[in-house]
Amino acid sequence: MRFHRLVIAILLLLSACQIDGTGMVLAPGWSYHSLGAWKQFMPNKMALSPHGHWLYFGSETSKFSPLASVAALNTKSGHTHVLVQGLRNVNGIRFAPDGSLWVAEGEDQGAIWRMAEPASFPDEQRVNALTHETTHPGFAPFRFAGRFAHSAIAFSADKRFAYLANAVNGGSLYRLDMHARKLAVFHRDKGWVTVIPEDAITSAHNMAADGFASIADIERMPDGTFLLAESGTGQILKLDDHAKKPVIKSWLKHESLQHPVDLAWDESRQWWWIADAAASSTLWAWDGHHLYNIVHHPVSRISGVLAAAGTVYVNLQRGPNNPSMTFILKEKRTEPE
Repeated sequence: MRFHRLVIAILLLLSACQIDGTGMVLAPGWSYHSLGAWKQFMPNKMALSPHGHWLYFGSETSKFSPLASVAALNTKSGHTHVLVQGLRNVNGIRFAPDGSLWVAEGEDQGAIWRMAEPASFPDEQRVNALTHETTHPGFAPFRFAGRFAHSAIAFSADKRFAYLANAVNGGSLYRLDMHARKLAVFHRDKGWVTVIPEDAITSAHNMAADGFASIADIERMPDGTFLLAESGTGQILKLDDHAKKPVIKSWLKHESLQHPVDLAWDESRQWWWIADAAASSTLWAWDGHHLYNIVHHPVSRISGVLAAAGTVYVNLQRGPNNPSMTFILKEKRTEPE
């Protein structure tokens, strides 16, 4: 009798979820619409153009694509344009206050690459990540941002500071003064301490700056503070940089959260999206009280999430039986279950 009850319970659980041909499991009340699918890309974080017509994303190096790339997806037609190839890894991407597109190279001694005019940038450009040679002058390393494994990029509300992190285990948190072009590292006791960009890692080590367990993403909150996705511990930290000395505290630690790699504030729903790149990957929604499982994939990695004007964009990396995909989540109900 107990066995039959267990079987019935499992069947009821499966019937409550939606499982499609890609292997994704969606919570009740949710569906998706694919914008693009590829075999050669391993898409990561995303950045949406101001008018919403272009979705820019970075692609990791993989066995399917030996060169990392920056691509732009037309949200109306679904056509994908490869803009740049030759980077070692692209783990982050963000529009800067001046309209340029910053691209985070997530490798040892990686750089922040700056695309000056994304809207008019031509297709099929190439770079040499080691020598920094490039076929287009409008895409070049932004040397003031330091040399380390970049993944996270965020900007202060007043547009003065850029926040960056060395994404390796034990890596430091940095702040770039956009006006003075000075890079500083976070020290819990000393505050922000200026470092030489080309020597940022050694400088941080020599002054015993705080190390973190792989900060994969930084997102600005509506109140001007910042969330740090510490992938190595599974928790999300909060940085308050309003006072003379910055303060970092734990913001969310949940037993279900394992490896947060990307965060997105959803203004229309008033909750946070969290891409969790555990071995069995999940897209969570956090409303300040509860963590909801909205999308789950047992083998493929949910690598990026972006919310804009009520639309939620998600990147799913290629798995054994499915291609990489960028899709839009669609909600049938007002609240997740």
